[in-house]
Amino acid sequence: MITDSRGRRYNVEMQVANKRDMDKRARQYLFKLMEDGFLRRRQEYEELHAAYVIFILPFDPKGKGLKRYSFVYTAKEDPSVELNDGSEIIYLNTKGTKGKVKPGLDDLYRLIEGKPTSNGKFISRVKETMNNYRRTEEWRKHVMNTEEVAEAAKQLGMEKGLITGVQNLISVLRDYGEDNQNILQQLKQKYGNTFSDKQLEDFLKQS
Repeated sequence: MITDSRGRRYNVEMQVANKRDMDKRARQYLFKLMEDGFLRRRQEYEELHAAYVIFILPFDPKGKGLKRYSFVYTAKEDPSVELNDGSEIIYLNTKGTKGKVKPGLDDLYRLIEGKPTSNGKFISRVKETMNNYRRTEEWRKHVMNTEEVAEAAKQLGMEKGLITGVQNLISVLRDYGEDNQNILQQLKQKYGNTFSDKQLEDFLKQS
């Protein structure tokens, strides 16, 4: 959560997955901002500060191709009539092609998409902040955790692929009329370095 010099409150996050509940997630974040900014006694309603939830999205959340989707409360009977409560939910779509955004924001989109950027002040500050963060202990731990998760996923995928290979071999050998003893022997020859005898026997029983 960020508060600027005028008291306006912001929740800015990167959402990497296009989940169906994203709109309600944004509403929850907005209400949390509002709750944290409730008036104290003897304050007037006009002292309530604006609250913004901003999601940076590497996908198009609404499929309209807009670079930016800005949501405010409007009258169903006449969408041009807005409820001026100072709240707004904004989706920044890095895949967008329609509409205009400020050059600095367009540069940010390009950076996220892995495209060349300008040398403007805003994007230069973003890159400098990123480089500084990469030197921190927090970043090193994040990278290590990410690499560990990626390696685990890779190993899981390889293992699933091998299990499929075992199951396919059992099916083929049975089609050729081989009995379980001969099938198990061939499984041990081909997959004995990867799976234990007990695992291979279990695969045979389950197939």
